[in-house]
Amino acid sequence: MDKMQSDGVLPPIGQEINDRGPVYFDSVVIDNLLEAFMELSAEVWTIRDRQQVLETVLAAQGIDAAALIEAHRPDPAEIAARKAMREAYVARLLAGFLRRTDTNDMAVEPKA
Repeated sequence: MDKMQSDGVLPPIGQEINDRGPVYFDSVVIDNLLEAFMELSAEVWTIRDRQQVLETVLAAQGIDAAALIEAHRPDPAEIAARKAMREAYVARLLAGFLRRTDTNDMAVEPKA
């Protein structure tokens, strides 16, 4: 799966940026699903980690974050800002499905 250059050396790491993206499997669909899954997994872990740190820091200050979160009611400006952040997140998550769409890559050759 690694593409050697004509001199027998692998291309530099990150060269796939603005390229077709990394190739893991014979199917572009599976590659795109894997990329979306990895992006989602990274996002979820980052959020969980930051949330735990925040709750720990606030609890040390005597602040019950869970109760405050449940009682919070966002105003229209906050709702609009969160909508924009959600749309950007979904666009990032689904970006992998927009790459490598030429029909030659979509066909899977039968295995001999």
